[in-house]
Amino acid sequence: MKNLDLVNDIGAPAAVTVVNIMARASTKMIGTMPVADVLTYAMAGGGYLAAYMGWGGRYTGFVKNVAIASAPLAFEKLYNMMRGTPAQARVSRIAMNRVSRYPGPAAESPFQGVRLV
Repeated sequence: MKNLDLVNDIGAPAAVTVVNIMARASTKMIGTMPVADVLTYAMAGGGYLAAYMGWGGRYTGFVKNVAIASAPLAFEKLYNMMRGTPAQARVSRIAMNRVSRYPGPAAESPFQGVRLV
């Protein structure tokens, strides 16, 4: 445990995980992008910029580790955006196809789908 710093090495990935979970639960948009995407890019880009500039004081290691922890997801989102098939759009299309009887359920018979053997 001599080489493991709990705040920098475990706290930063935990903070990124909490932010990602909370942002994915949000349906808000910033412009045309979901909040989860914007926060992912901000954590990665902002963390690397802050580490490069030396911002953060005694928490510079924490800031750098936030960038390192959020970079894989940010790079994947950038790749999907450049490729033209964002995962978020596919998920929303699937969800929209399921909501066909809004605002209420269609009337169903009490034994619909029952097979007699």
